[in-house]
Amino acid sequence: MQERRSATRIDKVFRVLIATEEFGDQWFVARNISATGMFVEMAEPLPLKTKVIVRFSLPDDDAAICAMARVQNHYYVHYNDGDDLRGLTGVGVRFLRFVPEAGAPVPRDRLH
Repeated sequence: MQERRSATRIDKVFRVLIATEEFGDQWFVARNISATGMFVEMAEPLPLKTKVIVRFSLPDDDAAICAMARVQNHYYVHYNDGDDLRGLTGVGVRFLRFVPEAGAPVPRDRLH
């Protein structure tokens, strides 16, 4: 099967805060991030095309990354974990643009 993704993925697990007007702020587990999007585990996936704000912080740093994104796909994954069959659900979100975190200081290199 040919890879359709154009952006390199990093398979890292981390917490993200997803905010929507309709559902408020909720913490989720994200993984498989790239420059264009990521997978977010959700027991009850948000509707397709829902616009969200994704916030995650960098380890050992006060900086935070904030992105506007859209729910692009729903995923229902089944896998074998040893002798047990397991599953998870989630969404693929596509980043629309990155924005400064509200209240965050402007980085020095962007002042000029």
